Amino acid sequence: METERLILRVAKPGDEEDLFEIRNSEFVLKYNCMKIITKEELQEQITKDMESEDTYCIELKESSKVIGKVDIDPDTLRYGVKALGLSYYLGEEYSSKGYMTEALKEMIRYAFEERQAEVLSVRLFKDNGASGRLAEKLGFVYEGCIRRGVKGHQDIIYDDMIYSILREEYDSVN
Repeated sequence: METERLILRVAKPGDEEDLFEIRNSEFVLKYNCMKIITKEELQEQITKDMESEDTYCIELKESSKVIGKVDIDPDTLRYGVKALGLSYYLGEEYSSKGYMTEALKEMIRYAFEERQAEVLSVRLFKDNGASGRLAEKLGFVYEGCIRRGVKGHQDIIYDDMIYSILREEYDSVN
């Protein structure tokens, strides 16, 4: 998938070079349910990601540098509904430049138009105000909070904020 400045693509050998520092940075770990991993563990993950239709590297067109990742997975909080959830991260030096907005707009289109989702959700740590503002900017509606719902980096327990966009909401603006 392509946007104006980005390519969203399946992982390939060598991506661990760009992703290792980003993936293990405090900036990324602070608001994701991930632990610090070794280069070997990241290489194993990339090998799995190469065979997945659910994980996309965010690559800058101009430099071919990978600057983050987006995952699209089943939304396990819903039952009997074609529901998907997005999770994502971006290197700190690339934040606040519109890259994630651009990437997620394309992923939203993909989820509804190609994967035929009925609902698309994102779950965010309560303290992650930037992601909450991004979700709302993209048309997601705040659904609620699972208090003390997720344990993150350094075993900090966060409230889990849930946002979603319904197919009919997506269809009405596209």
